[in-house]
Amino acid sequence: MKFVDQGANGAGLGNRALLDKVDRLRELGVSATIPLPQIVVAGQQSAGKSSLLESLTGISFPRSVSLCTRFATEIICRREVETSIVVTIQPAQGSSAAQIEAARNFHRTVSSFTGDEFAVVYKDATAAMGLRAEGDATSNAPTFTTAVLRIESCGPEEEHLTLIDIPGLFDNVTPGVTTNADIALVKEMVKSYIKDSRTIILAVVPCNADIANQAIIRLASEVDPEGQRTLGVLTKPDLAAAEMATMQAAADLVRGRRRDLKLGYCIVRNRGADDNSVTLDMEARNAQEREFFSSSPWNTLDPTRIGIPALRSRLRTLLMDRTKTEFPNVKRDMLQQLKDAQLMLAGMGEARSTRSEQLAYLCKVARHFSGLVDYGRNAYYAGDPVFSRKEDLRLITRARELNESFAHTFFKSGHYIDFDAANSQKLSKEEQDRLERVLNELNLAEDSDGSTTDADESSLEPIESFIAERDAGYPVSFKIPINSQYDLHEILEEPFSCTKPLSRALLKEIEGMYHKYRGYELGTFGNSVIPAMFKMQAQKWEALTLNHMSNAVLIVHHFILAVIEEACPDPTVRDPLWALLLEELIPCYRRAMEHAKFLLSVELNGPAVTCNPAFQISMENSRQARLTHAAKKHTVEVPRGVKGVQEGNYINVDDLAKCTDANTTSEVVLRIHDVTKSYYEVARTRFVDNICAHAVDHFLLSAEDGPLKVFNSEFVTRMTDEDLDTVAGEDTVSRNQRVLLKQQMELLEKAVKILRS
Repeated sequence: MKFVDQGANGAGLGNRALLDKVDRLRELGVSATIPLPQIVVAGQQSAGKSSLLESLTGISFPRSVSLCTRFATEIICRREVETSIVVTIQPAQGSSAAQIEAARNFHRTVSSFTGDEFAVVYKDATAAMGLRAEGDATSNAPTFTTAVLRIESCGPEEEHLTLIDIPGLFDNVTPGVTTNADIALVKEMVKSYIKDSRTIILAVVPCNADIANQAIIRLASEVDPEGQRTLGVLTKPDLAAAEMATMQAAADLVRGRRRDLKLGYCIVRNRGADDNSVTLDMEARNAQEREFFSSSPWNTLDPTRIGIPALRSRLRTLLMDRTKTEFPNVKRDMLQQLKDAQLMLAGMGEARSTRSEQLAYLCKVARHFSGLVDYGRNAYYAGDPVFSRKEDLRLITRARELNESFAHTFFKSGHYIDFDAANSQKLSKEEQDRLERVLNELNLAEDSDGSTTDADESSLEPIESFIAERDAGYPVSFKIPINSQYDLHEILEEPFSCTKPLSRALLKEIEGMYHKYRGYELGTFGNSVIPAMFKMQAQKWEALTLNHMSNAVLIVHHFILAVIEEACPDPTVRDPLWALLLEELIPCYRRAMEHAKFLLSVELNGPAVTCNPAFQISMENSRQARLTHAAKKHTVEVPRGVKGVQEGNYINVDDLAKCTDANTTSEVVLRIHDVTKSYYEVARTRFVDNICAHAVDHFLLSAEDGPLKVFNSEFVTRMTDEDLDTVAGEDTVSRNQRVLLKQQMELLEKAVKILRS
């Protein structure tokens, strides 16, 4: 029988370059996220894995019946001009900073794999990984780890081959050494290494064991049910030599009579654990193996499946074929993961770990916010697509409609009783009751004996204050936000539904008021009558105005929040930012409400003052209208055709005196009515304009210290370090994720360079 060893012919220069790239990718740590083509040596404890690896690689792993592999070992053999053996540690995923530092600091260079030199390195590596020392039953340190010992052996005699040895499976606990948790850990570690489709499984089974009961064969069949990538390796054939049936069963496996594995089985003979000859070189070992397999039944088997040289050649071929097949997929996965990491990092936005990063981020948000605010306030809705998607951001349009509807309602229904009402008609009982309540509030109601009582008029309250929806007070084309959404109860007033004014009896009430306020005036009236009449007519002003101001505040507040949501979509930043902004927004709203109350106080509690020419014009028009109306009662219509008289309406000079009421009281009542009406109209126009221009437009929309100007770059730069970190600082999870993504991108970018080199 001729033994096979293809040696260097197994891999050309092009193939070596491809395998080198895979090894460099594995050295980077790419295999943690992207499976790479690899050969994993797996089996039960004491199945002969360490001896097999020594025979394949020349590395003298510490071996004894009491020792076992406690971590994965990656062995990279390369043909290079210079000889070097470098041993490093790749820390386990999820390691602490101290463990990572210890792993990075471990770097050993050895001259050979023989003797005690490598045993010392192996012991040092075990300590650097934080594992329990061999034989130390009192230590609390773990027995196994998922860290990887990496051995890179280069030299002119090396053949290109990479193997990964993993801890052997075991079923029984050794007191003081292993636990049930260790059994589960090793099993999961084995599964994690052999599960990927790019991994070639080298299943090591001793010849004297029942192949059907081997755990590694069962696990391999779970992850590779077709047996496409599992190669069985039979070891310890010398232990089966005593029983012909056992030898024959092993030979039948090599012959392929058990077809569970498409790659079949190979058989090797390794150095035993009790063979302490350090002088036994590779050639001598191979010679012993050849001599052993020269006898029956081994000499009848396929020589390409017998011995270490044949196995080494087969493994190189399998690894190269797998690498050629999977390399395009590795490249595709790598580029996809790089793209995914870049997208995830971009989706997280700008980094916000340092003060400068947090300032830059919030200033950018503030600029976006200010831009949208300017567009909304200036009705430049083409400035950003958001105004097409969200019509509630059309601020100035809604503010104008709100003001116009308020003014319309104020002019139409803001007074309590219609001026120029038909005074000859009798009030209904309901209207009489309402009027009496007003007069009582004014402290002008007559006592039962006809006398009057005076009291402080500042106790006056509106008689109508129906609770309603926010937009029930006056008609608008949009829904006014609800106060409960924003918790502004301490600022806003309750909704107010404005009722229609009464349409009768104003002159009668003026007459009663005149009698109650009368002094020694001759042919005129006292200074208190007009303010009292005005206050009675304007009693709905406060509720109507504060309802309007509350609605305006809600619209502005809703707009600011909606723009903040648009400018800052990240709720982890927006929520604490909104809490800070709210502290400065509420005083802005309060100033607007207080100014409206100030204007109300001036109009309702101050003297009746005006310099508006419209007041005199209105008075003159009222006087002329009354004279004209009275004169019509005494005119005589002369038709066309009366000789000597022109067609028209004529009045007798003697009847002119009848055009004015001979009753002084009635004349004074009419004058009070006209003065009150003229002043009310002037004051109403003035007040509505002031509310719209001052309280709404200035304090809520335009003021430099108004709510729309609260959030800007200056606000950001004034924030304390604590506030900045609270608002814009990333949480620990996000920071860690950002660090991991950057590390992953850096690693993948290096990997892509290797692929393209």
